[in-house]
Amino acid sequence: MNRNSISTLGWPRVGWRAATILSASLGLAACAGSVPPPTAQLGASAQAIQQAERAGALEHAPAEFQSAREKLAAADAAMREDERTKARRLAEQAQADAELATVRSQRATAQQAASAVRTLANPKAGMPGAPLPGRAPAASAAAPLTPSGMSGTSTWDSPRTLEGTP
Repeated sequence: MNRNSISTLGWPRVGWRAATILSASLGLAACAGSVPPPTAQLGASAQAIQQAERAGALEHAPAEFQSAREKLAAADAAMREDERTKARRLAEQAQADAELATVRSQRATAQQAASAVRTLANPKAGMPGAPLPGRAPAASAAAPLTPSGMSGTSTWDSPRTLEGTP
């Protein structure tokens, strides 16, 4: 080694670029260990699950709702083990599952309401032989063409005179 490559303390000289890279990597390593706890995310996930339950997710989207609850429980367990990154990821997934369950529940509820409105608007719609909405019923060949209010005999078949009396 030459004289310029060794410092006065006996340590090799390191260039300023290498020192910058070393200090940056040490700084990032220090930050990685101090991930803030995802308490806000856990709270948002719990709130989304409550909203899904109020929307009827137990009935309309049970798989998504159960998945959200399981992921929130896993996120709580990860927090107890101080695995903050894993807890945040699971809490975000739990919130997404809960929001999906809410949307599916709201969709099912809206479809039921629309079906009820259609049934009220056209009560014979579910009966066989009922006319389709927007179409006039077809005339039956077996039904006689009699004026309403007349039962049995028709004056249409009787001969008429000029004065209008039979």
